[in-house]
Amino acid sequence: LRGAATLKARRSCKINRLNGSAPVLPIEDSSDLPPEFDKNTSLLAQGTDLLVETPDAGDFKVRTVSMVLNKDGKVILKMKKHNLLRTKKECIVTNVHVELYKDSETEENNIEDTCYLIVLKTNIGDIKLDMADDYGRYKTWVTTIQHMLTLSCSSSFHTNYDLTFYNKN
Repeated sequence: LRGAATLKARRSCKINRLNGSAPVLPIEDSSDLPPEFDKNTSLLAQGTDLLVETPDAGDFKVRTVSMVLNKDGKVILKMKKHNLLRTKKECIVTNVHVELYKDSETEENNIEDTCYLIVLKTNIGDIKLDMADDYGRYKTWVTTIQHMLTLSCSSSFHTNYDLTFYNKN
């Protein structure tokens, strides 16, 4: 048992179909910044290794992914390849939604096998971040991204929020 919040979120999954196949999980919309927002923003700015599907590649590859809110109020996604040159790609995130899928490696039909795919609408197309079945990591990433997008659209962005973790470039 993973907790009441996990079960509630999984039960409230709407079976809206995107591209004809994936159920979409609604993201809680709250105008209040959670107390752990600064900590989570710092965590996303540091980055982590995730399976990523980009519009140009078409398949999932491991990338170091980080996300920052820059000084202009734009949410920037940074992806780095794992090679000698450490090639990186940056894009501007405009929207986010979550798709669910079942882990194909398990034969049982357990609710714990539900996996999360964060789909980001960017200026270069849809980018999918695979969170696998890690509900905690999924929840941290999706709520922080949602709050960053809310802040970036806010008319009082520059006056009301201290940009502690913004991109200085």
